Amino acid sequence: MPRTVGLPTALALTLWCAAPAFLVDACAGPLEPVEFEGATQRLISGGLILGDRIQGYLAKPEGAGPFPAVIGLHGCAGMPDTTKRKLVDELVGWGYVTLLVDSFTTRGVEHACTGGYSDIAGMRRSDAYGALAFLARQTFVDPQRVAAVGFSQGGWVSLLVAEANSFELFVRPSNLGFRAVVAFYPVCRAVAGRLVIPTLILIGALDEWTPAADCSQRIDAWRTDGVPIEQVVYPSVHHSFYYPELRPGRRIFGHWLEYNEEAAIDASRRMREFLKRHLN
Repeated sequence: MPRTVGLPTALALTLWCAAPAFLVDACAGPLEPVEFEGATQRLISGGLILGDRIQGYLAKPEGAGPFPAVIGLHGCAGMPDTTKRKLVDELVGWGYVTLLVDSFTTRGVEHACTGGYSDIAGMRRSDAYGALAFLARQTFVDPQRVAAVGFSQGGWVSLLVAEANSFELFVRPSNLGFRAVVAFYPVCRAVAGRLVIPTLILIGALDEWTPAADCSQRIDAWRTDGVPIEQVVYPSVHHSFYYPELRPGRRIFGHWLEYNEEAAIDASRRMREFLKRHLN
């Protein structure tokens, strides 16, 4: 049986405030399991690939809204529970509806961290756009103020939805798109096109899995006139520095992963400022 990567679907989990008090304005309420369809992908041949049925986990600030929203995209092995709590508490505390997308459970995927996952980018982009369409149907969400925040492989997906040609690949309402993306230690070498929405990359200088140099070398080619592309490289910091579970660090899938509290706190601060600048 494959390992379940997402939160349990049988109940809504109440989250506690795991982030530092000065970064969170209010604790998140219950995290509600939801389901939605991934977006339909257009093929060059003219055919269509229907999106899969996907699970997600939704939390919102108190009140009727409409609120800006953030879609969270996990890494190649999902997202650990403590990190889910931390991320949701931060985002909801800042006033954002938050939808964590689980790209693996309904597909029976244990992880996508080794070979044989060449199609994962297309599937996960479909999930991201399907999540965007789902949020746009909620009365408490402002569909014109939605960002994607991704981690590692999810960071790669968030960069892909920022690419110039990404919008034409999927069937969606013509006025619906992401306003900004934040990518924690993304796979930059796999992103070739220009980025057309504001983008923030947060990565460690000692990251051996998704090297910071791969991002630095591509930033000039990614830039579109007037679109801010920002990168922060943290000295002496490894892959997965945002995940409290990785304290102490350890080697996983042949790569060193390690939480770094100073970098994580600074990254949260920068993410908050970036989202406020582009969504509010």
